Amino acid sequence: MEIQKTRLVVVGNSFAASQCVVALLNELPSSFEIVWVRPTGKAKSDEMYGSITSPEAYKFNINVNCTEPDLLLKTGTSFSFGTGFVEWGQQKHQWMQCFHLPFHAEAGVYFHHFMTRHNANLSDYLISAQAAKLGRFAHPPSDNPNSALSRAEYGYHFDPLEWSELFYGYATRQDVNIIESAVTSVQVVDGNIASILLNNETKITADLFIDCSGSKSYLLSELNGKRYVQRQVQATSTRQAVAQTGPSYRQVRGRADGWESITPLQNCNLHFSQKALNGDVHKGYRPYSLGHNEKAWIGNCVGIGHSAYMLEPVTHGPYTLLMKDIERLLELVPLGRVLEVESKEYNRRYLNDIEHGLLFHKALYHDQYDVGYSVCEKLARKLTQFNHRGIVASFDLEPFNAQDWTILHAGVARTPNNYDQLADQVSEKDMAAKLTTMKKGIVHLAKQMPPHHLYITKLKQHLRGLQ
Repeated sequence: MEIQKTRLVVVGNSFAASQCVVALLNELPSSFEIVWVRPTGKAKSDEMYGSITSPEAYKFNINVNCTEPDLLLKTGTSFSFGTGFVEWGQQKHQWMQCFHLPFHAEAGVYFHHFMTRHNANLSDYLISAQAAKLGRFAHPPSDNPNSALSRAEYGYHFDPLEWSELFYGYATRQDVNIIESAVTSVQVVDGNIASILLNNETKITADLFIDCSGSKSYLLSELNGKRYVQRQVQATSTRQAVAQTGPSYRQVRGRADGWESITPLQNCNLHFSQKALNGDVHKGYRPYSLGHNEKAWIGNCVGIGHSAYMLEPVTHGPYTLLMKDIERLLELVPLGRVLEVESKEYNRRYLNDIEHGLLFHKALYHDQYDVGYSVCEKLARKLTQFNHRGIVASFDLEPFNAQDWTILHAGVARTPNNYDQLADQVSEKDMAAKLTTMKKGIVHLAKQMPPHHLYITKLKQHLRGLQ
């Protein structure tokens, strides 16, 4: 007797849809049927994923059989050590929000406490920050743990539209039913989606509908879930051809009414601008509502990415939260037609991730002009603990790690009033000498690394030679 498959229907032509489909195809057993309803028009809101990934992108891509050579040879992807902030906030802060493994500890004391004691600049001791400032890049060595470069992490500069097409190509080579059609109507019965009707008159049913339609949220919006809006913004993105690939970091420049970014891809730069929306939308800009749904999973429909929430792409947060959506979905994929247990747990974790992602952005905007972010109890606790004695308080499974928070605190000149007194176990003179040696070594190493554009050029030549 043939076993009836569990049908999952993904709806949307978006970055989220492409990532979600390939993850489902590679992680789920053959007892699941994957259908991808893919409209012709791409989701305009994809620009709000930004153009920088977290270091976790490498692992996700490998798990879905997307190799780094594919990214470099088939798209304009480049490497990223992080984001350089310039003229940020009222104090015009400037720093490198770099990716880095946990910092060096001395005598069991976290490294940033010695920065406080010695009145030192944290970024001087982070190889990814120093290399990024010089526009250099090299892969962290896996066979030399004594090298300072082994502590660096990297993500990617990417164009969501390019990655969508690349991952679509991966999907077409697997067991998925792709229907190139738009949704014209949604039939809702007793809080569930009974079916969707396509513009080719096809009626589609599913055990679970996965809404990846972007900010339009064609499916989830039909279930009348409550949405919380933090603020209204407008944004635009353009491409500009360049003679050579830019540095190994994305630049974000603060403006009085928002911010702008430049992301160096291979042979072009992605320019993005976001402004507050206080009246009419400027020419060439699109309006967006930053916020989130009270529930991402309602009935037999779950919203992934912008269908359920939108976080501004000033950090890698939008990408990281999307990866958490997909991870959460894979862990809670339906076991039957009753979805109450799965949806309840999904929504609990979803709200935690959204809240914790927002904490970082609120801290980024702290003490700035009114951008609609209020200081909540959790953020107040984080800031109080750090300001008082340098404690980097954290909550379970936050999308931004302790290094991210420590670098942010240092970047906006948030200096603790006290440091861990256990640091005094280490001679101040000896530690000062050690810090001097570390700083010189990192500067020397960064200067020895090749320019980002040259590294990519040579690497691509090598990869083509292997084909």
